[in-house]
Amino acid sequence: MKILIITHEYPPVGGGGANACLNLTREYAAMGHEVTVVTVWFSGLPEEERHENVHIIRLKARRKHIEHCNFPEMLDYLWKAMIRASALQKRERFDICQAFFAIPAGPVACYLKLRYGLPYLIRFGGGDIPGFQERFRLLYKALGPFEAFIWKQADALIANSRGLKKLALDFYDKKEIRIITNGVDTSHFHPSYKKGSKGGAAGIELLFVSRLIERKGLQYILPMLPELQREAKKPLHLTVVGDGPYRRELEKIAADMALGSCVTFVGQKKKEELPAYYQAADIFILPSRKEGMPNVVLEAMASGLPIVMTPCEGSEELIGDNGYAAPVEQFQEKLLALCVQDEERRRMGEASLRLVEERFQWKGIAGQYTAVMEAILKKRADEGKGIR
Repeated sequence: MKILIITHEYPPVGGGGANACLNLTREYAAMGHEVTVVTVWFSGLPEEERHENVHIIRLKARRKHIEHCNFPEMLDYLWKAMIRASALQKRERFDICQAFFAIPAGPVACYLKLRYGLPYLIRFGGGDIPGFQERFRLLYKALGPFEAFIWKQADALIANSRGLKKLALDFYDKKEIRIITNGVDTSHFHPSYKKGSKGGAAGIELLFVSRLIERKGLQYILPMLPELQREAKKPLHLTVVGDGPYRRELEKIAADMALGSCVTFVGQKKKEELPAYYQAADIFILPSRKEGMPNVVLEAMASGLPIVMTPCEGSEELIGDNGYAAPVEQFQEKLLALCVQDEERRRMGEASLRLVEERFQWKGIAGQYTAVMEAILKKRADEGKGIR
C-alpha cells in the first residue's frame, strides 16, 4: 500500500502520540508499504528526508515549542498541510490516509476524501475528543458539529484504550470505534541487566516522566513524600523528567515543603536519554486525571518497573499484577507497600515485562492497523465491482 500519514507532531516534535506515529511508520515501512508523512517543521530539522520506504515532509507552520502547541498553531499547520497533501495526492495517488489525530489532521484527511476519494482512518489521541479537557469546553462546543462530520466521513475510527473509546462514544455513537493499543520499542526501552538488584535498604528511586501540566497530577504526590519516607524508614527520591507550563508551580510546592533533597526536576530529555532514567528507577508513578494510553507507562513497563497510576484511560489495559491503578488519595498507601516489600516490587516489575512481551509489541500493533486498512480497501473494491 501507499500510505499517507497526516500528523502535526512527529519526533522530535511532540509527545506520546508523535512517538506512536513514528513507531507505526517504521513498522509499515518494514512490511514493505510506502509511507509519506506530512508533519510540521521545527528549527534544526530538514524540511524533507527519506529513509528507505519512508518519505518525511515537514511544513514551516508556526510552532514555538517542540513539546506542545496551541490551537492557532494547529490551524496554521492544518491549512498548509491541506495544500501540500492535495498536491501530493495528485502526483502520488495514495491508497489510504491515516490521520493522527481528529484535530488538526482530520480535516485534511476529510478534504482529501471529498476531493479525491482517498479513504481515511482517524487514530484518536485524547485531546482531540470533545470532553477530554475541561479547559477547552467552549472550543469543543464550537467545533463539535464540524468534528462530528469528520468522524462520520472516516472509513475507520480507532481509539488506543477502552477508556478513550468510551469518551469518544459519549460524543459520537453513530459509528463503530475500534480499539488498537499503543506499543513500546523494546529495543530502546529495556531493563539494565548490568545494574543488579535495585532498591532495598539503600533507598527507593521514584520516577515521573511527562509534560508538566496540572492534569498530570504531580502536585498531589509531592506533599506525600516526607511522610512516605518516614513510614518507609529508608531514603526516598523522586526524579521528575519533563517540562511544561506547570513546572514553576511544582517547583514552588517542592521548595515550600523543603523537598530539595528528595525531589529533582531534570527537565525535558531526548528520547536517547530516557532509558537511563527508567533503568535507574524502582517504581514509576503517573497520577494523571486523563490519558489516552500513556506511552510513558509502557516505557516504564518495558524497563521492568512496577507501576502506580490513577484509573485513567489506558489503566485497564496496562495494569494487572504489575502494579496498582488507584486514586491519588491511595498513592501513599500503594507506594509504601512497594517501598517496603522488595520481593513484591521485583515481582511486579517482572510482570510488567511479561505484559509488554505478550501485548504491546509494535510489530503486532502495526499489523492490526494494516488489517483495518486492507479491509477498507477491499470493501471499496467490492463496492466498485458491484457498481459496474
